[in-house]
Amino acid sequence: MKCTVISDENGKILAIGPEPGPVPSVEGEGPPLWHEIQPLEGQTAQIVDVPDDLLNDPERLAKLHETHRLRGGSVEAVSDLGTD
Repeated sequence: MKCTVISDENGKILAIGPEPGPVPSVEGEGPPLWHEIQPLEGQTAQIVDVPDDLLNDPERLAKLHETHRLRGGSVEAVSDLGTD
């Protein structure tokens, strides 16, 4: 699934959220709202495919910043992360 991934300059995942896009208003009337998470200074945001098995497992998703990095436009498992 396409998601917005916020990372630091080393690819450490700091946040993950939905792909930017319209969201229907709560009342269902009127124009849709727009949602998009924005990086802070020194961070980057990329729209990448995140494997469904990661997104569907709350425990793995909670540890994504410890087990994966953003590299070359994809989320990659990393075995030796060192001490960040």
